Amino acid sequence: MESLYTRFESYDFSSDARFQEGLKKVSTSAVQEDLLKLKIFFYNRFVEPIHLSGYKDWCARPDQSHLVAEEIRSVQDDVGTNDSGKVLLLPQTDMETETAQNAQLTFAEVFRMIQAGEEIPGLQKLDIKPCNQLPTSSQMPRKLKPWEK
Repeated sequence: MESLYTRFESYDFSSDARFQEGLKKVSTSAVQEDLLKLKIFFYNRFVEPIHLSGYKDWCARPDQSHLVAEEIRSVQDDVGTNDSGKVLLLPQTDMETETAQNAQLTFAEVFRMIQAGEEIPGLQKLDIKPCNQLPTSSQMPRKLKPWEK
């Protein structure tokens, strides 16, 4: 199974007419970081969901993705010489199994998780704290209704 980020890296942005047209409208001199943000935005909107932070984390990790790609190439090379008919299964990376589990949640499962107070995978936990200040009264006068004028 191909990783989300591997598919993103192999996507041909140079031949995509929509991306090239949008790139011309945005800017002619794009910094590498800005170009990456544009590519992530385009890919997220038109191809499949992807996050910049996840992609950067994936790039910073040791090259597990390239190992899987090399295994696929070696399997493809061995197919011509291997007559036994065995099927080789490649191990899934942690990100692939995590996204596969997240994508399979049904509404009923999410509802049950909310009722049980469990954390829903894939959602950001917001750090909301009360400000502990007394409410203030409104300073603006009430707008007159049409029949009160």
